[in-house]
Formats: sequence, C-alpha cells, structure tokens
Amino acid sequence: MKFWMGYRFLTGNITRALFPIISVVVATSALVMTISLGDAAKNIIDSDLSAIGGNRILIGGGTLSKRDLQIVERLPFVEFGVFPEERGLVENTLFRGYSKKALRAMNLPILRDGEVVLDKTQFLNRKVGEKVQLATDIGKRNFIVRDLYQEESPFETMKIGDRVILSDETFERIFGRRTYNTLVVSFPQDEDVVEYIPVILRELNRSRFGYDQVRILETPDVYRKVERIRGFVSKSLFILSFIALTVGGIGVLNLIAASVRERGSYIGILRTMGMDRRTLKGIFLMEAIMVVVLGGAFGVGVGIFSSYLVGVILKIPPYFNIFKMGGALVLTMGVGLLFGIYPVKKIGDIEIVEALKI
Repeated sequence: MKFWMGYRFLTGNITRALFPIISVVVATSALVMTISLGDAAKNIIDSDLSAIGGNRILIGGGTLSKRDLQIVERLPFVEFGVFPEERGLVENTLFRGYSKKALRAMNLPILRDGEVVLDKTQFLNRKVGEKVQLATDIGKRNFIVRDLYQEESPFETMKIGDRVILSDETFERIFGRRTYNTLVVSFPQDEDVVEYIPVILRELNRSRFGYDQVRILETPDVYRKVERIRGFVSKSLFILSFIALTVGGIGVLNLIAASVRERGSYIGILRTMGMDRRTLKGIFLMEAIMVVVLGGAFGVGVGIFSSYLVGVILKIPPYFNIFKMGGALVLTMGVGLLFGIYPVKKIGDIEIVEALKI
C-alpha cells in the first residue's frame, strides 16, 4: 500500500515532481562527470607533475662511480639512482644509461648488452625485436630494439637528439666513462627524504676518509610544490562533488516539503480514517525513494554520456571506475533520502485538525 500510494502521490502532479527528479539527475550526472573527468585529469596532472618534479635529491661535490650507485641502490628506502651525466650525443642520437633498478622503476625491461629502448615518438617506424644501426663513439653498431617508450619529462624532451636508452654497462663500454660528478637519488612518493639524507651521505663518505667528500647539492623543493598542487586539485574535486550532492538533496527536500504542504487535507483525512503516523510517514518516504532512484538511474546515464562529450571537447578521455560510479549513485541516493527525512518526520507533528485546515 505504501508503494502504491507513494506512486500515486508522485504521478498525481508530474509538473511538481519534475523539478526534484531533474535535481537528482543533475546531481548524479554532475557527480559522475566530476569523478570520471576528475580522475582522468588527476592522472594526467599527476603524470605531468611527476615528470617535472619527483621525490629526489641531487648528490655531488666529489667523484662518483658505479660503486657509489650500487651502495645507494642497496638502501631499502631508495627507489633508484641515476647519473645525470650518463648520456652521450653522437650525431643526432642521444644515448642514456640506466641501472637495472632504474629500468624497473620506469617499467622498462632489463637490458642486456646490445639491446636498446627507443623513444617511439622519434623512431616512428621501429618495432620491438628488429635490428637498428646507430652511430656510437666506437663506430656504427647494430642493436636489437627490446622495447619502445614515450618520454614524459619536459626537461628531457627539450634536449637535442633522438633518445636511446642503454644499460649502464653497455653505456660504459661504448663511451668509456666510469666517473661522474653528480648522482640523482629517487625515493617513493610517501617517503620523507630529509630523514634519509644523513644515512646516504654516511654510507657514501664512509670509505673516503675525509677526502673528496660528497654532499647534498639539491633537495626536493620542486616535489613539495608539486604535492601542494596535487592537494589543491583533490580538494577542488571534493568541493565540486559536495556541491553536486547538495543540489540533489535540496531538490528532494523541496519535493517532500511541498508534498506535505499540498496534501495537508489528505493527511488529515487519512489520519481520521485511522491511518497511523508511521504508515503515513512511510508513504511520503516511499515517494522520496522513487524520486531518488529514478533520478539517480537517469543521472548515471546522462553523466556517462556527458563525460564522453565533454572529454572530446577538452581532449581528456574520461576514466570510469565501476566502484566509484556505484558509490556515487549510492551516495547521491543516500544524501537525497537524508534531506527527505526531515519533512517526513514533520508529518508526525501535524495534528488532525490542523491538517484538515491546510
């Protein structure tokens, strides 16, 4: 009976019910768009910001070698290490040497002697597994293309030359360089670099006996700024989601409140006929549930379509997480019902005589 009467109340005045339904549709679709496009934009921003400033320190001031790199990379809190000077430009080819740990961190395969990874934006016609001839310091050499990658760091893309990645062993054999002046040490994003700096310096300087001591040249100030920007983006997305939920909730609140005002005489008659307050509240609450479910279902469909449409305009492909989409729907419905509970509870405070006068 509650369902049937709630349905009759809802369809009895389509014009009045249209506004709250549209409000829930707008709220749900806005929330879906905020989540899908927000996640997509956040992934792009995170990727770009990470390329600009990682959680890294720069060490130098002395002569550094592969042994120093191995010492640093053995430390459990270090992600990887890399020599910025481990690069060589021959004709128009820029060779770059990386350690095994650095290659793994970049999601690239471990390279053996004679294997390379090419930047696919520069070597457009190259395929994995084929041979490629490149000019080196010891003449032209044939290499096997082990993988292709796309450079994301803007600092690397501004450098002259077609980018080729080698293992650090192959780089040393070809270019004959075994000592460097600086070393970049990279840490996971959630690590506090400051507390590890003394440990790294102690390990590197232990065998130097005060001679040719290395020191910190640069701390991750850029990374801290990047983290602040990320925090700002997350907070902005949260505020937009909150606004969308509030819009939908207010629509349901207006619907139930208007329904109570317009049907005061009905309430009085039903109470006179013996209907208890609990059943009466259930009827109005059922009406609110219908509005929320109907608006939420349509809102998800509108939100997905709008996300693709806006994504094409902004050139940001939406990212849909099924768990987040389900959570958005449940959350919108929950907030809508929460707003609808207040006017429903007010029904119990209305006396029969007062209801008949409305």
